[in-house]
Amino acid sequence: MNVNVTTSARRTAEADGAGQVRADLVAVDGLTVLGPDGRELAGPATFRIPAGTVTALTGPSGSGKTTVMRALLGQLPSAAARTTGSASVAGHDVLALDRVALQRFRRQHIAYVGQDPGSALNPLLRVRALLREVAPRAPESTLIDTLALVGLSPDYLRRRPGELSGGQQRRVALARALIRRTGVLVLDEPLAGLHGALRTDIAGQLAALARERSAAILLSGHDTALVHSIADDIIELGAVRPASPPPSPAGSTQVCAGERRSALPPPDVASTGERARNGHKPSAVSTDNRPPDVVLRAENIGASIDGHRVLADIDLALEAGSALAVVGASGAGKTTLARVLAGLHHSATGSLELRGDPITVGANRRNHPGAGGIQLVTQNPRSALNPRRTVAQTLGRPLRRIGRVARRDLSPRIAELLAAVELSADLAARYPHELSGGQRQRVALARALAAEPAVLLCDEITSALDHTTAAAIMALLDRIRSERDTALLVITHDMALVAGYCPRLIVLDQGCVVESGDTGTVLTAPTHSATSELLV
Repeated sequence: MNVNVTTSARRTAEADGAGQVRADLVAVDGLTVLGPDGRELAGPATFRIPAGTVTALTGPSGSGKTTVMRALLGQLPSAAARTTGSASVAGHDVLALDRVALQRFRRQHIAYVGQDPGSALNPLLRVRALLREVAPRAPESTLIDTLALVGLSPDYLRRRPGELSGGQQRRVALARALIRRTGVLVLDEPLAGLHGALRTDIAGQLAALARERSAAILLSGHDTALVHSIADDIIELGAVRPASPPPSPAGSTQVCAGERRSALPPPDVASTGERARNGHKPSAVSTDNRPPDVVLRAENIGASIDGHRVLADIDLALEAGSALAVVGASGAGKTTLARVLAGLHHSATGSLELRGDPITVGANRRNHPGAGGIQLVTQNPRSALNPRRTVAQTLGRPLRRIGRVARRDLSPRIAELLAAVELSADLAARYPHELSGGQRQRVALARALAAEPAVLLCDEITSALDHTTAAAIMALLDRIRSERDTALLVITHDMALVAGYCPRLIVLDQGCVVESGDTGTVLTAPTHSATSELLV
């Protein structure tokens, strides 16, 4: 892999405004990480991070960013992996430390937040206890101030991880790193899954913290414009080509009026026009003025978590082959809505119909015994995929249990599934840790497709992917819904992808639909402040 280093105003060992010379808190020279078979997993990388600066690690999915970042903690992908070159952090040769010294080094000198921060939060502890766990002597005021840095109010101190959205969990994990006040912060995709205004605010806070605390911050991110704006140095792993912006769909306008907003497509056929653009023949409108060929209908959906209302009065309808985006700020209720639709949330109310048949609302729903059900693809495939199962084993389970595929026919069917998500059949023998983020996401998508769902729910599945890979995943979903007539619901903060691939959208704010209609119209002329904040 080629490594390009772009350096802005601040440089290693240069004098600051007071004439003082900053020391390098991180020094990496020719670092290469090799797999057990000698395959290059990351590098070679060479860079310095002086105190008081932010360095951005960029590059396409699979270029080795996470591998390089974890190497700074002395963590390698497997016990059999090896390295060449060197990595010094706060004066320690991290790759040469024994187990005890490495644990002491991590406690005292470095804080790390990974791409799946929710997995590091003890579900039994409240946020106050999670912060106390890493900063036992911090006063209450420090806990409150640290939460404020990541855009959370003091009320969140009383909540448990299960009461938080994915974006809120990411912010709590970031707060745990910040409150430790270590000299080095390594943050893998800290801005992923956050809406525009909040993303910009937290990026600015990180840049300010680096200067105020004389800390060295290494972060990765696919919002290249924002990351570049706060970074002093930029290290690019692999070849990076800017993704071409997807075309904006044409369409009619429909914003629901009244105190209670609805995402139901109008009977006169914005949804029919969408299907016509994708090669589908329009269906006749039913006599009760309901839109044609509705696969999933949700009415008056509500949900709560530990007594807190998180959703109220949500209506939506998905046609076969349609694509609907659900957008909103972190904590607006998007993931909870997806879990309610998938039958994974306990405290839910309202009614659901799948192909006209009522289905149970809540987690007591029995799984559909065959094809034609609802499948959810989550934001973090690393935690969703069993690390002890190969790709073939992961895909084989739903093929056998839901598709009733005979064991002798599994190999060709697995190869077909991998081809459907544009992966080589050679990957069938690999484990999740041997795949890039984009490859893991495609495997998770293939697993969902193995069940031949009528409805596919995708929760922030592109948030930690580079723009090129994210666009490729969305183009793949677009092809799948067209070829298989699958109804698609996409939860995302990426407004460019929404504009390119989802003709209709609904905007959630504090658990309610506040705006809905044709994507182009809503994004061009938003009528609610919650929508405007997504576009910052």
